[in-house]
Amino acid sequence: MDLTRSFLEKIEEMTGPKVIEVGGLAYSEESLYAVQQPTPTMIKAQSLTALIDYLNANTDKLFPEKLLIHVVNETTVQIISSLNPDFKNRENYIQADALLPVITLNRFMDRENFNIMLQSRFVPNEDRGRVLSSIAKMRFENSVKLEDDGVTQTATSAVGVTLVKEEQIPNPVVLAPFRTFTEINQPESPFILRVNDNCEVGLFEADGGAWRHEAMTRIKTYLETQLGEDYTIIA
Repeated sequence: MDLTRSFLEKIEEMTGPKVIEVGGLAYSEESLYAVQQPTPTMIKAQSLTALIDYLNANTDKLFPEKLLIHVVNETTVQIISSLNPDFKNRENYIQADALLPVITLNRFMDRENFNIMLQSRFVPNEDRGRVLSSIAKMRFENSVKLEDDGVTQTATSAVGVTLVKEEQIPNPVVLAPFRTFTEINQPESPFILRVNDNCEVGLFEADGGAWRHEAMTRIKTYLETQLGEDYTIIA
């Protein structure tokens, strides 16, 4: 009986992972993988209101002190758990990704589409009105003037963009495109307004992306106001 037990133990020892010590460090001949706990399927949302409703309903019986609200960037917010004890991982309960319109920046576009974009995808303010007024007075000039005195002919061509009324194009302009969640006030930022020889118009960002940090701060403040002090919110 003892012989059989010793034989089985020897087989188990031979078939199990072998640990070798080299230079004071233990090495295994086989790779070991930790067994992870099951995690819930993440809910996908498109507004901050959805996150707030989820927390207020508390259908999943979550404890605020064990949650972390992470403002990942100006368009994404997650509600995640504290670290799991077994694998030091986190559960992602719900993620909101802002549903935003397409805004063309940092390249030229035709004046008609630029006008539509400015009116439909930017918050009304004083500079938006100035830009709309300026581009409305632009015209593309492509003409040839011919002078003939019977001996010689002189042709003068004019190609380019002119203003119907003498007026300077404003620069820089401070505008607020819809670039983050609609529940918060859209952050304003400076843009350079340029017009090329084809009468195409472009807005070029001029703040180095500082508006993104402002948007994240506003998201954090909005969530703190709506949820109170029970939750930890980082941005």
